[in-house]
Amino acid sequence: MGESSERKQTKDGMPGGRKKMEKKRILLRIDPTLHDDLRIWAEDDFRSINAQIEFLLKQAVAKKRHNEI
Repeated sequence: MGESSERKQTKDGMPGGRKKMEKKRILLRIDPTLHDDLRIWAEDDFRSINAQIEFLLKQAVAKKRHNEI
């Protein structure tokens, strides 16, 4: 008792003390045709192009790690 019903926030404004995951930024230059293909694929999967590229890169890295074992 005696605690506020409001959720506590950290200095970064995230509730419950969770920190926002920092992501690195990169500049990626790709062929316009590839960009269009990625955009269509991303839309089909209900993702942004950025999220689609990150998803595909994670899959490729996981596959490479699996093949190295």
